Parts: sequence; structure tokens; C-alpha cells
Amino acid sequence: MSPARKDAAAISTRDAVFDSAASLFAKGGFDGVSVDDIARDAGVNKAMIYYHFADKLALYRAVLGDGLSRMGATVHAIAAAADAAPIKLDRFIEAFVRMTETRPWMPALMLREIAEGAPRLDADTMSHMRVVITSFAAILKQGQESGAFRRVHPILAYESVIGPIIINAARERVAAQPSRKGDNFPMLVAISHDEVIAHGQDTARRMLAP
Repeated sequence: MSPARKDAAAISTRDAVFDSAASLFAKGGFDGVSVDDIARDAGVNKAMIYYHFADKLALYRAVLGDGLSRMGATVHAIAAAADAAPIKLDRFIEAFVRMTETRPWMPALMLREIAEGAPRLDADTMSHMRVVITSFAAILKQGQESGAFRRVHPILAYESVIGPIIINAARERVAAQPSRKGDNFPMLVAISHDEVIAHGQDTARRMLAP
């Protein structure tokens, strides 16, 4: 096999392991998933997991770090742009909703980790989260200084803006369960992400209005 094909095969294997781990960790948490579970789901030899990742914890942190670093880069760019604060706020909210499309496992994984006291969030992973929160705080401060937003603690504002998005993502996971198909329960109704974004933007602007 040529070096290029070997590299492609290695990347494919790593991606399969990553995707399986992300999905399984979101469902069962760190303690509820074994390396054997991940290998079985990914269709690889367990040794291949250790080839790409030092251990289960390193794999778990890689999954979290991937989502948080991508989100951090996105919202940092939004905060650094030349737009007015309300426009940045709208883009920030849309970015979070779109993240739940590309990484549907991320909200459940973060909710579970935070609920457990974040025992596995190391300094590198926390640094990515810090970028997300400080970017939001910068947008909030800009809006407050321009008179577009009222004075409010940035963490409370962040939780108020992001909380509904995370809860909706969790609700969607419930609705997607095969056992729920056909349930006539209002909480399981399908809602487009465009509607989620528009509602989140309107609610956030009203909440922050001076």
C-alpha cells in the first residue's frame, strides 16, 4: 500500500473511532462506555483505538475538544467582526443552533459532563470553552456600551441565551428515539432549526433590551 493510501486509511479509521465514541459517549456518558463498545461500534480492532488515542479519556477529551474548539473559532470570529452587537448576537445564536446539526452529540455530552461536575474537562478543553464564553461576553459588552443591551451579568446572559438551544437539542434527541415514533405528545413535535434560530434571536434581543 502506498504511503498516501496508508494515510487515508488511518484517517478513515480515526474518523470511524471518533464518530462512534462521540455518539456512544453522548448516550452513555464516559463511565457507561467501554473501549470495547467503541471498537465494536466503529468496526475496528481495539488496538487501533490505542494507536490513535492514548486511552479512553484522551479520546473523550478529543471529542469534547473538537466541538468546543470549532465553536470557539466560529464565535471568536463573530465577536471580532465589525458588525453591530445585535447582529453579532443573532449570528452567535445561529452558530450554536447549526452546531447541533453538524455535531448533534455535543449538547448531550456537555450537559452530562457539566451535571457531573466536569471532572474530565482538562485545561486544554476548558480553554476552548473560555473562548466561547469570552466571545459572548465581548458581544454583550459592545452592546452595553452602545446602548443596545442592558446591564446584566455575562454568565447569566450566556446561560439565558444558550440554555434554550441546548434544551431543544436534548428534546430532539428524545423525539428521534424509535420508541417515540407515533407518540402524540406536544414536546416531541418537529420544529425547524430556522424557527429555533428566529425564536432564539427574538427572545435574546428582548431579554437584553435596555
